[in-house]
Amino acid sequence: MDVSQLKRIPLFSEVPDEGLQKIAPFATLEEWPAGKEIVREGGFSNHFYAIEEGSAKVEREGNHVADLGPGDVFGEQGLLEQSERTATVTSTADIKLIKIEHWELSRMKKAMPGAYDELLQKVEERKAD
Repeated sequence: MDVSQLKRIPLFSEVPDEGLQKIAPFATLEEWPAGKEIVREGGFSNHFYAIEEGSAKVEREGNHVADLGPGDVFGEQGLLEQSERTATVTSTADIKLIKIEHWELSRMKKAMPGAYDELLQKVEERKAD
C-alpha cells in the first residue's frame, strides 16, 4: 500500500511519512459491492478498517446507529478492547477499504502514538454514544 493512500484518511493525515512507511506494507486494500456485510456484531475482532471510497451503515442489535463514509474508521473498538464486534457494518455503496490487522496495533503505537491515541479516543466517544 502506498503511504499517500493512508494520508487521505484523517486518522493518518498528520502522521509523518516515516511512521506510515512502517505500517503501509502491512495494510491491504479490499473492495466490497453494495449490500455486503463487512463485519458482524458478535464476531471476532482481528482487524480494523478505514474507508477510502464509498459508504456503509452501522447497526447494533438490528437498529441503525450511524452512517460512514470516506475517512471514517470502524472495527477499532473490539480490536483495542480485545472483545467481540459491537456492531454490524454493511456497505451501502461499492466500497474501498484499507484493512489493518491486529498485529499492526503495537507497531502503530510505537511509530505513530498520536494516531493510536486517536483510535482510543474514538472508542471512548462511541462507548459514550
